[in-house]
Amino acid sequence: MKKVIAFVCSIIICFGFLFFYQSHYEGLISKKYYNKFGENLTEHKFRSPILQSMGARQHDNLLMFGSSELEHTIGYYTQPIKFFNGKKDGFQINLIGKAGYTCLVHAADFGTLGHELKGQKVVFVLSPQWFVKKGIDENTFEANSSELQVYGFLFNKNISLTTKQNFSKRIVLISGKKVNKHFALMRDYCSLYSNKDLLSTSKRYLMTPYYWLRYELLVLKDDINSNKYLKPDRKLVNGLKPPHTTTNWNAELKKASKIAKSQSTNNQFGMDNKVYEHAFKRKPKTIRVSSNNNLCINSPEYEDFKLLLDVCKDEGIKPLFLNIPVNGKWYDYVGYNKNDRLAYYKKINSMVNSYGFEVADFSKYEDENYFLMDSAHIGWKGWVYVNEAIDKYYNKDKN
Repeated sequence: MKKVIAFVCSIIICFGFLFFYQSHYEGLISKKYYNKFGENLTEHKFRSPILQSMGARQHDNLLMFGSSELEHTIGYYTQPIKFFNGKKDGFQINLIGKAGYTCLVHAADFGTLGHELKGQKVVFVLSPQWFVKKGIDENTFEANSSELQVYGFLFNKNISLTTKQNFSKRIVLISGKKVNKHFALMRDYCSLYSNKDLLSTSKRYLMTPYYWLRYELLVLKDDINSNKYLKPDRKLVNGLKPPHTTTNWNAELKKASKIAKSQSTNNQFGMDNKVYEHAFKRKPKTIRVSSNNNLCINSPEYEDFKLLLDVCKDEGIKPLFLNIPVNGKWYDYVGYNKNDRLAYYKKINSMVNSYGFEVADFSKYEDENYFLMDSAHIGWKGWVYVNEAIDKYYNKDKN
């Protein structure tokens, strides 16, 4: 009996030290964190719940989740972190995502952040390029998510068991035979969630203390690494927030159009000259959209999107979804059926509306020059339209 008591006491002391150091490092990070860090586009930030949580805690940060469109036009003045520079519209844009960040990756992230996003407004950019026949594969998920984020999702008390089971099924389904040992360990735990039989449920309860300890250790590791990574910059410390200014959106559109016109002179698709020359200037037969990369109305990505919507509902998040079109002129040129594109836009709107969330539908700009800078990434004018929607969404009920 004494040995049992000693063992229990040692466990309590162990967790006590663990939580103490977590709290200690989070305090250090909180002191170092500055608003302009929201513009940081690095792998460490995207896979670090503590750094994203710090952004969410600023209250005047607007977290914006997406994928490659956040990187492709980083030099454009209309890109959100450039356009809203200095919080002239009352908020600091905080970008999260890069190429390969699809709905399942973001769902894991949302689930990990949990209560940090409760009641908060966030912006989510939907990319048509995600909704293809095969959906996300294990390599893409493994490269862009983390063991910490998946465990954070599964240990989030606000997320329903059904949502956790559906999430776990997707993780198991996309997992191949050759994965790293950490991903394999995470997959094994997900398999206990995905199977509803008595044996799996019993194993899950028995193994939960081990995985919970592993999760808490990963949280501490993230805290330590993020504290090392975050460098305070006296030039970028938080200052007085400038007052909200009124933007002349028509003037901004004219300015963006003028710039775009001068930078898209070598093609009839309204694409950026350099991008068109590098990636699109080939014969139609060699650039015809592959059947594996076509928009697919039955893509597994819709299941992942529903998971994301379920997490938002469970957590009380108030997202604005941006329904971004493809370049209609280009897709017509390479022989892609417009009805399939229209079906995709409609399905996205329908799914978002069914949850009572807001959606900004930009599908009507499919054929408008300069809305996109290539076949599917937001361009000069597109960002102006998007920024206007973001500004109205964030400042609604605040004026």
